[in-house]
Amino acid sequence: SGSCFVHSLQVLVQERRQITTLGRPKHRASKRPASAMASELPGTSVVVVGPKGCGKSTSLAHLCHLLGGFPEEEHTECRSLAKDLGRPAGQHVWMLDRTREEREHGSSVEPSLASFRSSSFAYTAMDTPGDAGHSKNMLSVTSLADVAVLVVPAVEGEFEVSVDNGRTRELALACFTMGIKNVVVWVTKMDDVSIKDPSARFEDIKKIVNNFLKEVGYKQKEVPFVPISGILGGNLVVKSSEMAWYAGKPAVDVLDSLGPMARPAEKPLRLPVLKVCQHDEAGAIVVGRVETGSVRVGVKVVFSPSGYVGEVKSIRKDGQQVSEAKGGDIVSVAFGDAVPTEELHRGMVLSSASNDPAAEAESFLAQVVVLDHPGRIRAGYCPAIAIHTAQIPCEFEELVSLIDRKTGKEAKANPESATSGEVLTVRMRPRVGICVEAFSAYPSLGRFAIRDHGRTIAVGVIKEVTKRSVPKARTAGGNEYFDN
Repeated sequence: SGSCFVHSLQVLVQERRQITTLGRPKHRASKRPASAMASELPGTSVVVVGPKGCGKSTSLAHLCHLLGGFPEEEHTECRSLAKDLGRPAGQHVWMLDRTREEREHGSSVEPSLASFRSSSFAYTAMDTPGDAGHSKNMLSVTSLADVAVLVVPAVEGEFEVSVDNGRTRELALACFTMGIKNVVVWVTKMDDVSIKDPSARFEDIKKIVNNFLKEVGYKQKEVPFVPISGILGGNLVVKSSEMAWYAGKPAVDVLDSLGPMARPAEKPLRLPVLKVCQHDEAGAIVVGRVETGSVRVGVKVVFSPSGYVGEVKSIRKDGQQVSEAKGGDIVSVAFGDAVPTEELHRGMVLSSASNDPAAEAESFLAQVVVLDHPGRIRAGYCPAIAIHTAQIPCEFEELVSLIDRKTGKEAKANPESATSGEVLTVRMRPRVGICVEAFSAYPSLGRFAIRDHGRTIAVGVIKEVTKRSVPKARTAGGNEYFDN
């Protein structure tokens, strides 16, 4: 629906729905001046993750506000609504948390997108739900990011709970597994009255978080940590006089210091679909990140594994219409009425119809590291895998070999089972249609997390893919079917 589309693309697309459930209509946001066009600055995508109640949405919303990331007319109305309803804390964060449920309970349920600009980069930021019950929603956008901002609360007790229950470590592991190489840590709520020695508390948290970042695989020489106040805006854009003990840079300068992101060498188009919506004027619209290649207005792309082919009618990036999007760009792509929305879904992959089109995977060979499984994994085990924007059931069809972690060579062929700490080569068979690629060819489509009972129990990379034949082109109203 149109409201589904607008809910996920607050800034990328300017048409907005009316939030009638809260009694105040939305208005169309004014367009940014030409001087703020997205093409002027290199782009970086940032995913903000953290346990429920840590203040990540509040912090991100305040940062967007300080840097002029919200349309002025709409933000003014949001602040007025928060004031009228006696919820002043919602004046900024309600620009991200838009549903009635999110606003009433004060926590994110759906991922949301926003944008802001420093003097050096144009950022697309993705806010994610912190509740473990909404991990599926969080994972769906994590694969789109260049940088992860891990948010942890400084309040006594809150931080300890997020560490003891494993939630903060789980979030860090998810970011690493989905291929995010750069991580920044924001320590929020530094203004809380319970913190008697802010400097010492900050250093204690820094030491603990650094340890488990290394455990999950991050190898940054020095992970940046920034103490902030999301409510007051301290250390987000300028240094806070209330935290004079902190000698580092404010949050936005730390992001800038990571520099421009390295993009994959030119390859054929791969664009995993995050969301599909129907718009009254633009027709079928898909939202996602261009992982490799480029997409241009007028080209024909194939939706895999459906086989539908559509011509790109328009592209939007950061709320602006553009003629082309390249690697790293998060965009909305409109196809008019040529492709039926009901036949499309998250997890599909857009590719060029004429240049190495993506195909459905029949099975794939992967190297899997078992991190934390309570028992033993045997052939026939069927957990869920999270790969690019998709999450699907996938069977361990055959345990091919155990791998020696020190040498990387085969230690045992055809093992009966595997357990925590072991590395194995396994033949996996998706239970539903999915497009994946060998990690060596398309890294973002070749790494995955294995989840069971709400936890990441293993991670893997794809070595080889056995693909089904590319189906004949399908168009809306046609009568074409998959090849057998």
